[in-house]
Amino acid sequence: MSQKLEWKTLLEVYDRIEAEIIKSALEAQGIQAELFQEGAGSLYRVNVGVLGRVEICVTPDDLPAAQAWLDDYQNNRLESDKELGENEQED
Repeated sequence: MSQKLEWKTLLEVYDRIEAEIIKSALEAQGIQAELFQEGAGSLYRVNVGVLGRVEICVTPDDLPAAQAWLDDYQNNRLESDKELGENEQED
């Protein structure tokens, strides 16, 4: 029997594209993430009110790392590709 994953909500957004971008960024950090949205909202592509809400969820084990990444993301503390290239040139 397969084990059912437990999910914890990291963030709620009202834009499916933004949710997909954040999910991809988390997964690039090795953090397992999943998106949950009200069925009617995803069917009709609603992005306002309760139907437009998308929950970005992670496993309980990944929650601290995901919260740290989200804090850096929301406060513009993530390194850009340009900054990464400059750091490599300095080495």
